[in-house]
Amino acid sequence: MSIAAAISNAMSGLGATARGTETVAGNIANVMTPGYARRQVTLSANTLGGGVRIDGIARIVNATLVSEVRLAASSIGEGATRTVFHQRMEAVVGLPGGATSLSSALTNLQTALSAAATRPDDELRLAQVVSAADLLGRRLNDASDAVQSARSTAQRAIQSEVAELNTSLERVATLNTRIAILDSDGRDATPLMDERQRLIDRIAPIVPIQEVTREQGKVALFTIEGAVLLDGSLPARLDFAGADHVAAGQLVGAPLQLLTLNGTALTAGQMRLFSGGSLSANFQIRDVLAPQMQSELDDLAFDLHQRLADPLVDPTLTPAGTGLFTDAGARADAAGTVGLAGRITLNTAVDPSQGGQLWRLRSGLEALPGGPVGQSDILLAFAQALDSSQPAPAGSGFTGTEGLATRFGVIESRVASRRVDAQSELANRNARQSTVMSSLMSDGVDSDAEMQRLLHYEQSYAANARVLMAVDDMINQILRM
Repeated sequence: MSIAAAISNAMSGLGATARGTETVAGNIANVMTPGYARRQVTLSANTLGGGVRIDGIARIVNATLVSEVRLAASSIGEGATRTVFHQRMEAVVGLPGGATSLSSALTNLQTALSAAATRPDDELRLAQVVSAADLLGRRLNDASDAVQSARSTAQRAIQSEVAELNTSLERVATLNTRIAILDSDGRDATPLMDERQRLIDRIAPIVPIQEVTREQGKVALFTIEGAVLLDGSLPARLDFAGADHVAAGQLVGAPLQLLTLNGTALTAGQMRLFSGGSLSANFQIRDVLAPQMQSELDDLAFDLHQRLADPLVDPTLTPAGTGLFTDAGARADAAGTVGLAGRITLNTAVDPSQGGQLWRLRSGLEALPGGPVGQSDILLAFAQALDSSQPAPAGSGFTGTEGLATRFGVIESRVASRRVDAQSELANRNARQSTVMSSLMSDGVDSDAEMQRLLHYEQSYAANARVLMAVDDMINQILRM
């Protein structure tokens, strides 16, 4: 080997060592950086001039683990969104026996009615009946408002997530183009690939996504159910229209909307293309879970209304008359119960703060003035009507013959069970994500391995340096001859 060849070989070795050391330093510095993939210098023998040639910097990624992590993120996005909804419903409906539960408000009304029946002449006790009945009505109103608020929150979340998807897909498409340009020029595009991975990771909790490698470092993106989000230079365009507020009774198409993909409105069946992440969970809350909760509250409100609007309970009521509870001042109708829980109110005829008289509780809601102050029949009838086992109202979600307190308890138990089930499922999904994340982290930058690689580079540097020193000695000896 000539002296020139020795120098060339040693210099190429030093260059490769320097690049490798730089790569190791970058790996260690970014060990906890989201989206960062371990770098590794790829070398090959220089067959013409000898030495080594740096072919490039390889980005080491386990595509299978990355895909599993993203699917786990989608699963958690869906589960967390549903869990928050069920927790909110439990908080407003309350646990069976809880101090702020709906059933406790009903129990307070029953207790107040029983106490007033023993002393119907005591206006303080009658006032307590009015207060307890008004509180029960307001608790139902608050629960209904919370349901519609949850639907409105889901509506706004859908708008935000669609905007996030569009923005992220456009940026991924732009990065695809820039990476392809750098790849064609033979320059390092790995930093842009890291940025692209972070963007795709932001999409994953919203929609389950799968990544497919294309030429020149590009990637194509699809939902796990097959919708094309990006395959080429133009990303798909998602659109969603809708008011910020959702009211009881509003359904898909009247006037609620679904997604529009590239200008084409999706049907309910086609929406499965975007199932599995927080986006689909918000649609489910808006269109299924919250309406189900509203229907159950409306059934409770209608049963309460009907029990105390019965002429057998209050003989003074006319067929069109309103009972102790009203539908926003009118008599509730079985055909119009949607949203009743949000409209049910105490009859103003017994509320002194609204011009009513307390004596109507003992004499009858449509009685003439002057009845006996010791009359307790109607108060007792009210209490018995709430406690008695009655058939479920036609068209309601209840079955069998039960007391009203039992039906309130059934709804509270359902809400609590849904919350428990949602939290349990979310815990399982979190455990699965922890497992795949641990695998991904162990497959990523290993600081111990990087330090060993750094030691090898140090040894390589020393070997190449010794070659140059030996060449230097040889040249000096030649010059001294």
